[in-house]
Amino acid sequence: MSQTIEIDIPSDLKVDKPRVQKMIFIMNALEQGWSVKKTDDSYVFMKKHENRREVFQENYLETFVSSNFSTNILFSDFEKTD
Repeated sequence: MSQTIEIDIPSDLKVDKPRVQKMIFIMNALEQGWSVKKTDDSYVFMKKHENRREVFQENYLETFVSSNFSTNILFSDFEKTD
């Protein structure tokens, strides 16, 4: 069941680019099954891997970051209007 929720956003609201990038990154991680917790100024990303511990290669962080910066995941559920 889909429900539309309207949110009043002040017309003078200004969001800086780093904040928008952070929101996209976190939303994409959530969409891919990660859980995100914020502690002080740090974000912790966790994902269950069939209850087993995994050690990731050094380049995994680069892959994780690049895959979650894409706006394709965030906007994939939106209908395109002509």
